[in-house]
Amino acid sequence: MVVGSLVQHIVAQWRASFGKQVTTKFNCYFMLPFVDDFHKYMRQSLANALNGDGHDSVFDLQDARRALQQRRKELSRDIDANQKLQDTFRSLERMMRQDPVSSTDSMMNDSSLDNL
Repeated sequence: MVVGSLVQHIVAQWRASFGKQVTTKFNCYFMLPFVDDFHKYMRQSLANALNGDGHDSVFDLQDARRALQQRRKELSRDIDANQKLQDTFRSLERMMRQDPVSSTDSMMNDSSLDNL
């Protein structure tokens, strides 16, 4: 009984250790190339951004603010258009619920005229 629990504990520790090693090696295998190249990529991206429009545009908060305000205006217009569309559908629904008998009668009258 004591030996069995000791063996179970040792096997559980081996499994945990093996899992940690596999995870570490897996992450190192896939992440090291990324880590090695990441600083080069960031330097190149930052250099391109600074050379393209000047370094003022990289950190220009006014430009970002204008873009966000423009996006907000576009979304506001979309909201207004959707609200108008919903109002149109609500009014159509009210008209259909309000007088279903008269519309049925008018269809009956139209079909009776066709039979003549």
